[in-house]
Order: sequence, then structure tokens, then C-alpha cells
Amino acid sequence: MSEIADFLRDRITERRSLAEAASPGPWHTNEEADEVEAVDGITVADGFALSSRQLRATVQHIAANDPIAVIADCDAKLALITHYEKIQAYAEVEQRHEYALAAGACTVALKILGQPFVAHPDHKGEEWTP
Repeated sequence: MSEIADFLRDRITERRSLAEAASPGPWHTNEEADEVEAVDGITVADGFALSSRQLRATVQHIAANDPIAVIADCDAKLALITHYEKIQAYAEVEQRHEYALAAGACTVALKILGQPFVAHPDHKGEEWTP
């Protein structure tokens, strides 16, 4: 429907596909908090850092971004894109001020969602910056 919606849907779908292909979640840290383990007990990642505190924080961060969490995050963002497209369609058909305002707010939201992808070659840079 719009370039930014299509761009975001593609990027988020790519991220969701990576999560689906990863070791099964939920992930958790081992007792020492120096490894991330999948639900089946297989080590997903070893933590390495400059200090033990940083190592534990790194391992906890990886575990918190397990496939289940990433898929849920992607699904929520895809739902926002779908909502945006519905609002855009209403705004085009109904030509009402409140729909135009909602469409504008949704456009800003999509531009914000696009910020993590600013380095992607298909990102439109300032055109898609809120």
C-alpha cells in the first residue's frame, strides 16, 4: 500500500523468519549466567565480555531476545502496519479530517519503527525519518 509499509513488512518478516529458524525458545541462562540455553537444554550462545557483570548482562540480554520474544515483537509490529493500511484506506475513501489525522499519526509511527533499519540500502533516509 505504501513504500514504507512494504519496506517494514519485508524487514520484519525477515527478522521473524530468522527467529523461527533459531533454536527453540524460550531461552534462559545457565546457573552461572555465562551461557544461553534453549528450551531443550542445548547451549545457544556462550557469553564473553570484559567483566563478569558485563558477561552476565550480555547473556541475559541474549536470553531475553529469544525466538518467542522476537516473534511476538515482530507480530505486534506487523499488526501495526496492517492497522496503518486500514487507516490509510479509510482516509482515502472517506475523506474525513479525523482519518487524515490518524493516518498522519500512523505514518509517524511507521517512520519510528523504521529507525532500526536506517542502514538498509532500501531505506529512504530523511524521507522516512520522523
